[in-house]
Amino acid sequence: MLGNQESQGELHDKLSPHLEPDQEVAAVLGTEPNFSQSGHASVKRGSRSSSTKELATGLKLDQEIKENVTTTDASAAQYPSLHFLAAQGEIAKIKEEIDKGTDVNAVDKTGLTPLAWAAAHRQKATITLLLQSGADATVCSPTGETALSFAACQGQLDAVEQLLEYGADPDIANVDGGTPLMYAAFNGYPQVVKLLLEHGSDLTATNNEGHTALSLAVGVGNKNVQRVMEDYLRSILEGQ
Repeated sequence: MLGNQESQGELHDKLSPHLEPDQEVAAVLGTEPNFSQSGHASVKRGSRSSSTKELATGLKLDQEIKENVTTTDASAAQYPSLHFLAAQGEIAKIKEEIDKGTDVNAVDKTGLTPLAWAAAHRQKATITLLLQSGADATVCSPTGETALSFAACQGQLDAVEQLLEYGADPDIANVDGGTPLMYAAFNGYPQVVKLLLEHGSDLTATNNEGHTALSLAVGVGNKNVQRVMEDYLRSILEGQ
């Protein structure tokens, strides 16, 4: 379930050894790859109440990025591409590729960089190496997905902090209007929410369904996240 940090992490750990890199992205995003006869995967969220399903709609990845990131077509991250190596955390091989002059900011057919793949696969050391090697934390795919949005939706506090330090925009929204703050709030990561707010994330931003990060947190019952945002608003009012 998206709102359950522990169960989501356990699911990721159980599924990782059995998933191709592109399928694992779907798993860690709290989605399920549902393979059709065409060989592509459609993504659906877990079963929730009707009101929560409505809220989830506001954060859905647009259809194109879902099909591209979760496709079974191996060319999405073909070995030994830097994207594949980043997803697998192959530090030594990544260094070799960088020494050969491989572009650390090259995008795959979905518009994702090696940095985005590393973030989607929780590869902390790889994120550090890529950033130190010139990876651009501000790059976003044509549909607005960034390394920061992948890290934020999974509650990767250290990665989020590092990406922000390297200039990642906390307010970049995807085609559905979803921001890193909304992902973190929806999935129940109060520390990430606090960090994003401290770096200027817009708490008033709305997605295409008209939801803010706060309304999403309230809608799925993430009270710790709600408290963080309310404390942030209170501190602003008291400081005026």
